[in-house]
Amino acid sequence: MTIKIYIMQKIFFLMSASALFFSFSKPATDYPFDQWDAATLEKANSAKEAAGYTEEEKKVIYYTNLARLNPDLFGKTYFQKYMDSTKTKFTSFANSLKNDLQIKYKPMEILTVKQDLTDEAIDHAKDSGKKGNLGHFTSDGKSYDFRMKKFKNVYGSTAENCDYGHHTALAIVIHLLIDEGQGTIEHRKTIMDKNLKYIGVSIQSHKKEKWTCVMDFASDKN
Repeated sequence: MTIKIYIMQKIFFLMSASALFFSFSKPATDYPFDQWDAATLEKANSAKEAAGYTEEEKKVIYYTNLARLNPDLFGKTYFQKYMDSTKTKFTSFANSLKNDLQIKYKPMEILTVKQDLTDEAIDHAKDSGKKGNLGHFTSDGKSYDFRMKKFKNVYGSTAENCDYGHHTALAIVIHLLIDEGQGTIEHRKTIMDKNLKYIGVSIQSHKKEKWTCVMDFASDKN
């Protein structure tokens, strides 16, 4: 009896994993998701070969790239479906994001994974997660600017987003884009900054918020 249950559980897991992979890599057939063509979905999946990345971390970059490649369609599909499925209230910040995706933001290039940015994201996510810290300072008091000095001869500008309390990729990206309570919507601006070309991502456990996701970005050096 125990063996039979175990086998059934394994079959269910493999079927679920297969369905997840299919939905992640193939165009959908239901409107308006069918408006995403295969070439765009493939282009957005720039982290598919990223060494050391979990599937969820790859998806953070995937959804970020989709928002950049086609802001309007992202708003009508993934953003709207997330709001509906989670019954999240359309606050002024959510409404402003909806408008920005439809009107303000134009298609831009994807973000490419860089190992040095990934290492920085991992270090900060693990450090802040272990200590339960929030924000961009390290647990021993080093500022964001101090941390980024190592990149001054490699990249132009740098930026960092930190999310707390979410461990699924779409939730992370949507919450950073909505940027609730942040009057300057800097997280949204960072994700949708056409000058930023490179990214590193890490999702780690967090002592106080359960989860944290750190996204480090950089532009080309002039």
